[in-house]
Amino acid sequence: MASVLARPQSFGLFHLRVLQNKVNAKPHSSIEALKKTLVKEWDALSPDYLRATIDAYPRRLRAVIEKRGGRMEQD
Repeated sequence: MASVLARPQSFGLFHLRVLQNKVNAKPHSSIEALKKTLVKEWDALSPDYLRATIDAYPRRLRAVIEKRGGRMEQD
């Protein structure tokens, strides 16, 4: 069974889930409309927010290694 921690969100890329939630908050009439919303929401993510998620990566990776890929509590 693949570890829950193997998913990108668990490695400090939680912003992908945030982005997904924002993009999926409304229906889109076409692929182009979806792409436009995706780009708009991506551009709206603040550099500070993205930096914080990137900076969390080493700490989260160490936690995965310590748990040998098993589950761990969210911080």
